[in-house]
Amino acid sequence: MASGGSQLWVAAPIERLPVEIFDQIIPLLAVDTPTNGYTPRNKDLASCLLVSRTFYNMTLSTLYARVTFPHSTIFSKFLAHINKYPELGELVRRLDFSQFTSIGLGRTRKMQLEILNLTATTLLNCLNLTPRVREFLAAESMDMDIDAKVLEKIFFDLPRLEAVDFCGSTTPSFMKDITNVLSSNNPRMPDVLKLKRVGFHGCATIPPSVYASLLPRLAHITHLDLTHTQVTDGTLHALPKTARLLHLSLSKCNKLHGPAVVDFICNHPAVKNLVCLNLHYDISRYRLLSTADVDELLPCLPNTLRALNLSGAKINSSHIPQLRRLSAFLEDLSIGHADLSLAEINCLFDRGDEEEQRENGPHQSNLRYLDLNGISSVTPLSIILAGNNESLLRRETFPLQVLELSEKVTDGLKERSVSGNRLGWTVRTDNRRGWYVRTGPGIAPGGESLSMAIKEDDGSRPWKMGGKWWGSRKIGMAEAELAGIYGYYAFGK
Repeated sequence: MASGGSQLWVAAPIERLPVEIFDQIIPLLAVDTPTNGYTPRNKDLASCLLVSRTFYNMTLSTLYARVTFPHSTIFSKFLAHINKYPELGELVRRLDFSQFTSIGLGRTRKMQLEILNLTATTLLNCLNLTPRVREFLAAESMDMDIDAKVLEKIFFDLPRLEAVDFCGSTTPSFMKDITNVLSSNNPRMPDVLKLKRVGFHGCATIPPSVYASLLPRLAHITHLDLTHTQVTDGTLHALPKTARLLHLSLSKCNKLHGPAVVDFICNHPAVKNLVCLNLHYDISRYRLLSTADVDELLPCLPNTLRALNLSGAKINSSHIPQLRRLSAFLEDLSIGHADLSLAEINCLFDRGDEEEQRENGPHQSNLRYLDLNGISSVTPLSIILAGNNESLLRRETFPLQVLELSEKVTDGLKERSVSGNRLGWTVRTDNRRGWYVRTGPGIAPGGESLSMAIKEDDGSRPWKMGGKWWGSRKIGMAEAELAGIYGYYAFGK
């Protein structure tokens, strides 16, 4: 109490913490992925707003920094709020529509269009009110609401924007508008775009001219997802030499050719320090890499790589020495449909013979995940009944934790679950994909240290951009778990 009878406000000890400490604590309460589209999200953050004035000020920036829209009603409420309080829009750094659905609450898409919660007009208004946004994550369920004005705002009028993702956007209107906006004839098109992370995963209808105009302007690009697009060989080589790509996906691009892709990866300055490379192809439709292409590619791959997907490439036993070299630093490797025996696959985990160990030391695989989908030698019986030195399930293959297998193989392993559980492995499935996962050391004695190591590794890695699971087929454009439609493209398709 002050001398004049007025009360003195005294901050609680926790309120006197430095701002930097609050900045480390408060974001831990944020929830990017709600349990479903309609339950309240970030209850803990909302509660912090009510604690005190100090907590209110410290929490507000976190609450508005990363905004996720599971459906149009949430978007409408958010837009109304930042219209009323424009200063809140200045706090927004991410607009995330990856979990957005136009269907819900008993409404059809036609009804949603009539409600007019999310339209090109309201989306443009939102972007005008969030000038400091750094990440714009769209999805196929809203591509009809992204018109030419919205696209021009995104590419030309948001100077702090670093990441865009248009995953699965294929509608004719979107294709027409993005073709016009990103045309080299558009006078607003700058010579250089500041974008660092760009995703067009599954944008199969966008014509090659868009990429021919866009890619040469991406001088600062680090993450590029062109899965199932019409990018061409010439456009790929037009990427600026100043770019420093870390994550690259050229999966299912049927206008690309193996020799040109290999030449790009081996010789272009932008890809000398790749961390993730996805060259997955469905061999029933198109095979990108021949045996000769693989011969040339593998020695070029840098030791910075942590994830490599070569499923569909023409891999055989002659490639085992290079795959062994890669396994020393790779954590995530896909060699689906390779022509390999189980014994040859096991060479990835062998310590090496006496002479090799004498010269180079014992070989130690760093692999956590191995995709063996479509390999004829990999069957339920060959996995379960393999000899002690050929079993991929043996303790000596650790840190291997996940095998991706075909549906036929995982179905067979489910029927032999008792044998798998005795070895510490169990089946996990999601849509059309299935995995055999190491959950423990098995029943044999002496597995305490292995059990602890498995529990301590939750799969988190800096290169996964916030993800934890293995075998993603989609490149994340923001530091967040791949959820919603992004999760489907990454792990379910």
